[in-house]
Amino acid sequence: MKILITGGTGRVGANLARRLLAAGHDVRAFVYPGDAGRAGKLAGFERVETIEGDLRSFADCQQAVDGMDAVYHLAAAFGGPFDNRDYLAINGGGTLNLLEAVRDQCPNLHRFVYACTEAIYWQLTDRSPHLEGRESRYFANAIRETDVSPYLQMPYFLTKRIGEQLAMSYHHQYGVPSVSFRFTTIIEPSEFLNADGLPPLFLLSTAHQAWSGQHSPDPAEQAMLDHIRSLWTGEEKLLLSLNPNGVPFRQHYADVRDIALGLALALDAEAAVGQEMNLGGAAILDWADLVPWLAERHGMEYVTAEIPSPNYFELDLGKTRSILGYEPQHDFHSILATAEAMARGEQTDVIPTGVRWQARSEA
Repeated sequence: MKILITGGTGRVGANLARRLLAAGHDVRAFVYPGDAGRAGKLAGFERVETIEGDLRSFADCQQAVDGMDAVYHLAAAFGGPFDNRDYLAINGGGTLNLLEAVRDQCPNLHRFVYACTEAIYWQLTDRSPHLEGRESRYFANAIRETDVSPYLQMPYFLTKRIGEQLAMSYHHQYGVPSVSFRFTTIIEPSEFLNADGLPPLFLLSTAHQAWSGQHSPDPAEQAMLDHIRSLWTGEEKLLLSLNPNGVPFRQHYADVRDIALGLALALDAEAAVGQEMNLGGAAILDWADLVPWLAERHGMEYVTAEIPSPNYFELDLGKTRSILGYEPQHDFHSILATAEAMARGEQTDVIPTGVRWQARSEA
């Protein structure tokens, strides 16, 4: 098949392209001009065409889908030089442009696969009213596809949900064979460790940087912030992060290779059409287990602190397993081993993310 991947040189797109090429497909990678620093990432592979374009341009989207048998729509405004209007225009309007282009030019399209996000589950109305942007991510039970929050935080969360609804509406209204995956937080192993070989997820400096400038009129929240600040002496330590109720952090992650696996499986699974599914990995990280293990491994001290923003969740993958036969392969130790191999300069089965938002020089 000839397959379009929007965001084809991103961290998910490039690793998906590699898997699709290995399966014998041809790939067209659609690249945003402002992401020119990664435009040549797939240059060493055969059967890859890279084109530049902007999702906000219907003409660019028409060119992108021309002659394609399947579309993976991974590209989105995330970080980078965008405001709320840009997010809606790219993530919402850009998805609409692609779907309209498909409807006009690809009547026999085999699959339209949309990349959504776990963030559509976060409880905006339960977040702290005092701490900017700190939504609640505490779920006692595994999150199922029916647990979408009624209100979503702008700009990324809401606009990605809009894109998903467009993809599924075009399936039901116009017969576009759409599938939507709600990704859990993705780890690309080359980004997992800092220059000292330590994972920032578990470092005191990371929490100190995130929270040192925050203030809250709520005495309980302010006490947490003050405690985090008091722990920082300039010497790096590991941090066993606790939720405000004292329960250690626990979060579901996915290695980029597992995300690529799930996406690829959707190409051949007819039962996936018309479905919204969670896509997570084998890396369910529990701070209570991993921080003491890392402390012993690295001969470091660790401290404990309650964090004002709750973080305790796992995605239910039952639907994805049932429909796709999906089984993720990469747990924490697999990710860590790959990250350390990449840091040593060894060849692995991961295409590194590379520099983001490096606009082309006009010189």
